[in-house]
Amino acid sequence: MDNIKALQTERDNLMSAIDQKDAFIEKIKSWLVSEVKHQQPIVDGTVILSDGTDGICEGRHECAESLLNQIEEWENK
Repeated sequence: MDNIKALQTERDNLMSAIDQKDAFIEKIKSWLVSEVKHQQPIVDGTVILSDGTDGICEGRHECAESLLNQIEEWENK
């Protein structure tokens, strides 16, 4: 009976770790989506920056979008 309890505890610990990992990944994806949305007007040219940082914004957009695509590819494997 002690072995069964130990296995149940181990299973519960593993499920908790998986849930925490999944929540962490969802936070990352949410932040990446918001980054893409925030930079989109600059990439589209509807917002013009006067401080010369448009290249930085475009790079952030490209990086966030690429990482989202990569995460999706990994999740579909």
